[in-house]
Amino acid sequence: VFSPDGIAPTLKALGGGWGAKTGLYRVESSNIRRLTPTECERLQGFPDGWTDEQSDTQRYKQLGNAVSIPVVKAIMERLYS
Repeated sequence: VFSPDGIAPTLKALGGGWGAKTGLYRVESSNIRRLTPTECERLQGFPDGWTDEQSDTQRYKQLGNAVSIPVVKAIMERLYS
């Protein structure tokens, strides 16, 4: 069930496609800007260009499956403090 503004009110755990695990569905997807691979690298804590040698599809897969460096650092600091 979509809200009047086109955003789903709940998370969806099944299926694929954009927003399948985030609940960020829109009726019109033309307003959605995809993050660039460089922006994904920055969010994950990697230096710019860390995945430059691969295609964008492969870069998105690698960065999506990566463990976020700042999160690991925070966990390790907490364990060893």
